[in-house]
Amino acid sequence: MLALISLFLILIGVIIFPFSSKLNISKYLILLFIIIMAVVFAAQSVVIIDAGEVGVQILFGKVIKRPLQSGPNFKIPMVEVVKYPTRLREYTMSAREVEGEKVGDDSITVRSFDGLEVKIDSTIWWKIDKNKIYDIYENIARDTDDLKAKVVRPAIRTAIRDECSAIPLQELYSVERQKLGNYIKERLTKTLAKKHILIEEVLIRNIKLPSKVEESVQIKIQKQQEAEAMEAKKDIARKEAEIKEIEANGLAKAQSIIKKNLTPEYLQHEAIQAYKELAKSKNTTFVILPTSKEGTGMPLILNPNKQSVEPQTGPEKETTEEKK
Repeated sequence: MLALISLFLILIGVIIFPFSSKLNISKYLILLFIIIMAVVFAAQSVVIIDAGEVGVQILFGKVIKRPLQSGPNFKIPMVEVVKYPTRLREYTMSAREVEGEKVGDDSITVRSFDGLEVKIDSTIWWKIDKNKIYDIYENIARDTDDLKAKVVRPAIRTAIRDECSAIPLQELYSVERQKLGNYIKERLTKTLAKKHILIEEVLIRNIKLPSKVEESVQIKIQKQQEAEAMEAKKDIARKEAEIKEIEANGLAKAQSIIKKNLTPEYLQHEAIQAYKELAKSKNTTFVILPTSKEGTGMPLILNPNKQSVEPQTGPEKETTEEKK
């Protein structure tokens, strides 16, 4: 628009230049005016596109199928340039008011294969195919807000509903979110590729079940955890029993080996060693009596040290003397 105005003013300056004396206008002033308008017109032939953007050229309402890439670009001065961002963008639909694209509960309500309602929070990473930006402007949307409202949002909601409607509730809740996100991504990629929109990732952030179903699921999880705890206790008890069994077998085996080696000669040898130890004590007096004819049995040790009876004193002794 500015290029057309400057061009129009240049033409006016050129027309009135020969009649400057009659109009009492200085020729230098008219010439300066023409030069200034020419500079303004020339400036409209250069446009700078920021990084992460692409420009669409429009000449008198017709789209030129040559997008302008980031950096300085030369164009026809009358060409209007509409810029589109090509950076990675996100579109979030969430039950939380401050997270989604729209204020309030913007989560997607879907019906599972068995007819139960589920609310899903999701985030989609997407961007525009910069090489097809001219077709987006000409046939789809004039700006990114229009593109989100007309194409991105309806496609996302439809893809999520279609994928979830084919999955039973139990599988929908138990299936990994990454897998569900991949299914939705495949569907969205095919749908939005026709609109020159590229899908990078689909994130399933939350799956909210009906309250009654949520309670039953929590009860089921609790029972499952209790069952797992009982199984763990059984495993511990089983291992403890195995340890005790191994210890008992080892003890029985040791006793069997000892029993085989307990001959009379071995016992006699051990008894002699014990006598030697007892003989070293100064406060021990004992009598050894063999318990077998051969003298090889376990000896019987008698302690002859008995407490002596002290003589009686006192009244009892006097009474005895009187009787005599």
